[in-house]
Amino acid sequence: MSRYSMMTRCRATSPSRRSACMRLCWEGGPPPMPEPAPIDTLLLCGFLGSGKTTRINQLIRAGRLRNALFLINDFGTLNIDAEWIDAREDGVLRLNNGCACCGISGNLSAQLTEIRRWPGPPECLVLEASGVARPRPLMQLFDAARGYRLGRADTLVDLSAIRSLLDDDAVGDIVHDQLRDVGHILVSRYHAMPGGAADAALERIKAINPHARVDWLPPVAPPCRRQVSRRAMPSWPDFARLAKPASSIVSRTVHLDAPVDIERLESLLDAARVLLLRAKGMLRSHDAPADMLAVQWTAGELRLSPLPSARHQALVLIGKGEPGLDALVTCLETAVVNQNREK
Repeated sequence: MSRYSMMTRCRATSPSRRSACMRLCWEGGPPPMPEPAPIDTLLLCGFLGSGKTTRINQLIRAGRLRNALFLINDFGTLNIDAEWIDAREDGVLRLNNGCACCGISGNLSAQLTEIRRWPGPPECLVLEASGVARPRPLMQLFDAARGYRLGRADTLVDLSAIRSLLDDDAVGDIVHDQLRDVGHILVSRYHAMPGGAADAALERIKAINPHARVDWLPPVAPPCRRQVSRRAMPSWPDFARLAKPASSIVSRTVHLDAPVDIERLESLLDAARVLLLRAKGMLRSHDAPADMLAVQWTAGELRLSPLPSARHQALVLIGKGEPGLDALVTCLETAVVNQNREK
């Protein structure tokens, strides 16, 4: 039986008045509101330093996504040109192409529910996963999340590093799952590899996930090559010895209160590469203390780019085991930052 019924007409003889007097009566309360269209979701996965943030910037600049929300794992180091920014409100960066960016909160499920309650929820969500996140739990979360439809899960791969990562006892299983669980793999940082090495790395990927679609990302500008310094560097700790007992991935955040010696920073990070997986953040160089820089280090490569929107200096270090990372922090604070005050 229909939930709606027509009431008896009034006694008016005029057709127009009869029409005006007819009304729809409801049985059992107000009708249910129509369900809004689900938010199409793109999940971006990939190990630390694989290029997820670069991919986010490419998607923003391409302008093909309209009314999209970019949910960023590391919002502080997202380097968005000022001309793209329309407004900042309540932790949300609103862009002038109709999209928005914000950081991931501690409780992703609750945050997704809150986004659905926005007065104007996005039509599309792009989620940047943590560099040590496995895709499957996130895919299951979106499958269960009301009001979302997971369209695609991508994993970005630094091809030059993938074989060593897969063979690493501390992180190999994470990287394996990041490749296995998705249907689309985006390959980057292959341009400087010899052909045979690139082919071997690709075969390793296909052996783990033979059914995934593989696409090759265009090259990004290489980091500026600085002159090799002839300055003597401090004698850094034996990080190889400190890395041996590493059994878990840990992180440290170092808040910096003075400009940094970039040459010493690069020397220190390279010396710790046996245990250091990723370094990223915002800092000032003592050569140009008025300018804030975005810092990205991975696999022995340091990238610096202007970041005028940043206000506070901090460096996040992600590596294997606490002893080595704690020693790295001590060196950073004493030999890279504090040495500037002694000059």
